Amino acid sequence: MKILERAFWIGLLTGMVYWFWRYISPRHSTLVLENRVVVVTGASSGLGQALAVAFARRGARVVLVGRQPERLEVVHREIEPYATAVLTIVADITRYEERQRVIDETLSAFSGIDVLVNGAGIAVGGLLPDHSPEQIQDIIDTNLTSAIVLTRDVLSLAMLPQNHGSIVNIGSGMGRTGVPAFSPYVASKYGLSGFSDSLRRELAGTGIQVMLVLPGWVRSGIVTFDVEQAIRFFRTYAVDTAETVAEEIVEGLVQGRNELVLGGWFERLGLKIERYAPWLATRYWVWMKNNTPWVSMARKID
Repeated sequence: MKILERAFWIGLLTGMVYWFWRYISPRHSTLVLENRVVVVTGASSGLGQALAVAFARRGARVVLVGRQPERLEVVHREIEPYATAVLTIVADITRYEERQRVIDETLSAFSGIDVLVNGAGIAVGGLLPDHSPEQIQDIIDTNLTSAIVLTRDVLSLAMLPQNHGSIVNIGSGMGRTGVPAFSPYVASKYGLSGFSDSLRRELAGTGIQVMLVLPGWVRSGIVTFDVEQAIRFFRTYAVDTAETVAEEIVEGLVQGRNELVLGGWFERLGLKIERYAPWLATRYWVWMKNNTPWVSMARKID
């Protein structure tokens, strides 16, 4: 018993020293973003737009990538007073030629890429038979495949030759939790989580950072007013503003975080339960699917 008691107190003391060191250890200054070249995909609205604003306010050179030229022009005008420079590229990153054009135009304008934010994404809710094969393919291509291939090309052509850079993958809390009525979306975000974890280990020692962001519900083009009202029916779920989430992401990046879990307390607790008591998470989600308007809420997201 004395050995166990001694081990307990040694473990507790070690943990306290570690967390105290983490608390007082110096963090990177937000000034590291001054003049950095930041490519943001999905920048025409929602969280992508908010991230473009957050980077611009820190003096970055921002490259806006999206499929909606009118919306990109609005974002361009919004951030122009703050950003060191702004480049707008209308492109569909699910297409090879357009991904290459994004890289080529960025390198031609700025001669490097310091931060790549894989923010383009789509979400469609509903049970699996509700989805068409084309819809499923679009979700996987946009949320996962394009992010992997764009990251590969940016690493090869910019970050590895310059021996530094940051990859920011915008995942989802559903990228660590098997939520019913979102299975194709969950598959794409689980894939992005695994890709981020694997790539971070692959790039260890290269000077290139990989940060995975796991937001909760974010007010955006996906989470419309009707969807937000349906989410609030469950009371325990929070809906964050894109601006708040963007600020947390940028702060996490400059602090050198590997993974950033956002959302309300209930979502964070859910991720812990999924990891340490998956059987309890399964019972909860089966109950939610069968006894609440969860599925009807999910079907509003398209």
